[in-house]
Amino acid sequence: MKRSYTSRTATRVKDGRVQPKNRHRPTGHEGYVIDRQSPGRDHRHVVSKSDLQTFIDLIPEWTRYSERLERIVLAPRDESADGYHAFYHEEETGAIYLNAWPEDLWVTLVPIYFEAHKEVLEKLDVTTTPTEDGVICHFTEAQARAFTLLHIFMHELGHHFDRIHQKHRSSTKGEDFAEQFANRQFHQLFVRYTEAFGHPGR
Repeated sequence: MKRSYTSRTATRVKDGRVQPKNRHRPTGHEGYVIDRQSPGRDHRHVVSKSDLQTFIDLIPEWTRYSERLERIVLAPRDESADGYHAFYHEEETGAIYLNAWPEDLWVTLVPIYFEAHKEVLEKLDVTTTPTEDGVICHFTEAQARAFTLLHIFMHELGHHFDRIHQKHRSSTKGEDFAEQFANRQFHQLFVRYTEAFGHPGR
């Protein structure tokens, strides 16, 4: 679902370079903007704008994947999602939202979500505790940052790339594509990530 937002005032970035303003083309065609919104009471962002740009610089083919990406937003907490992709039909551009985390970083995952992400969580050395309601994941700040960048962000980037280039009408096919994209990128980027940010489990 598309969420409203105010007109941007930040300078856009393309290929790591500040771009001059051009009011005659949709902004997503000129580069992306990184915005930060308040995380909300008792919540916090686990990545910064600087973290995002450092991570983006690690991604092979970023220019191809991010074509027509309008903005990346560090958004308030949303209990129904850890991130999402919005597509703006009139401009044919997209945005990626990364939602804030609870202050203590402990998250209860339903069994089906936990099983789908078990390999990633184990790679990040996240401590888990099974309960009747699901699995409590005891993230550290470093693990939450890694999960946000290596999986959540890459999943939403997969949605963006798919929407711009493949235009899947089926939400199921789109979700499958985004998850497969994120998993492939996780394995390709993990070593680069640890070189830039350190190992999240140490």
